[in-house]
Amino acid sequence: MKTTADKIRWGTERRLEFIEFRLYWEGGVRRGDITEKFGVSTPQASADLGLYQQLAPRNLVYDSSEKRYVSTEHFQPLFLDLRADVYLAHLHDASGDRIRLLDSWMGDVPSAALMPVPSRRVKSDVLRAMTKAIREKRAIEVSYQSMNNANLDKAWRWLSPHSLVNDGARWHVRAFCHNRHAFRDFLLSRCDATREYGKAEGAIANDTAWNELFEVRLYPNPKLNEVQKRGVMEDYEMVDGELSISIRKALLFYFEKNLRLDVPDVEGNPAATPLKVFNYEGFKVAMSQG
Repeated sequence: MKTTADKIRWGTERRLEFIEFRLYWEGGVRRGDITEKFGVSTPQASADLGLYQQLAPRNLVYDSSEKRYVSTEHFQPLFLDLRADVYLAHLHDASGDRIRLLDSWMGDVPSAALMPVPSRRVKSDVLRAMTKAIREKRAIEVSYQSMNNANLDKAWRWLSPHSLVNDGARWHVRAFCHNRHAFRDFLLSRCDATREYGKAEGAIANDTAWNELFEVRLYPNPKLNEVQKRGVMEDYEMVDGELSISIRKALLFYFEKNLRLDVPDVEGNPAATPLKVFNYEGFKVAMSQG
């Protein structure tokens, strides 16, 4: 038999989750917060709070001095994902001048700053054409500026794209290159124009480096002292002094760069390179296959 919580509609559930977010992260919630965020009437906001109180009576009480519902010490989430990453995603979206897509629920935004990162130009018409080629499994002719030969200007080449890739700072398209007869990554910002579609070559099923995973085993730099090692293990939630991450072979190069795993130890300062790869030889072989 379904419970009341099981029968709740999606829109109502979103408002109840919002109530929990404000209760847990900001200590309380008002009817006005709900009406302002979701555009519902005051009676509907009152009904939402009443329903939430029915479902989780020990999570909130009404504070007449603050004129809002506040969380209790017995708070236990019913709808909310309490991971810190969720709150930080909302904070990231609420801070800085970037385009905001996340439906942020924050009311009390703490002081925060985002490191400015120069954005790469990606043309909307090029991206639209590329995603169409991916969706329809077709090849596409692209005007591309390669950096392999600084003396060559943009040149037209045929690609059969199958995926979009973000390396942490830039967007690439993973595609079969008809010129090189191999799968490669192409920066979207260097794709200047597209013109024709054609028959695709090199299906995603044949991209071995994309489909095969390699388990990277990270551990603290052995040159760290014991206190520093414990700090690194806690930072990355290591189990038995190790963290294992499965990564597509095609992405290992970016993974190495982002975590500075290719940076040599700094003499007298092992904390500058706190992570090492336990299975480094296998890692290098797998990366060469990407």
